[in-house]
Amino acid sequence: MMSNLEPPIYDRTEALARLDGDTSLFSEMAGIFVAENDAYCRALEDALAAGDAPALRREAHTVKSLFATFSYEAGRELAMRLEHLAATGSLDGAEVLTKEVVAAVKRLGEAFAGEAT
Repeated sequence: MMSNLEPPIYDRTEALARLDGDTSLFSEMAGIFVAENDAYCRALEDALAAGDAPALRREAHTVKSLFATFSYEAGRELAMRLEHLAATGSLDGAEVLTKEVVAAVKRLGEAFAGEAT
């Protein structure tokens, strides 16, 4: 019950405005995000494990775009940092950042799942 008192991690009003107020589209997109949550995390982790900077950059870009769509600014910032790091071709520091981005993906998925009635 305590989690209901915590402020949301994303800005629903801003995200809805981005979608022209279409609440059913928002719900559909949030549902897809929840369904694909594990795949996003796995893609990030697999790219890191393979040492594949271009793949890590692509996956970070995808997640960054999703975070931006849902107005999850803290997550978007993390994913953008990872995207920029991977774009350099160096993965120094990418392990910590990838873990943070994966945690952000999971947090947003949990937030959406917690809203489902």
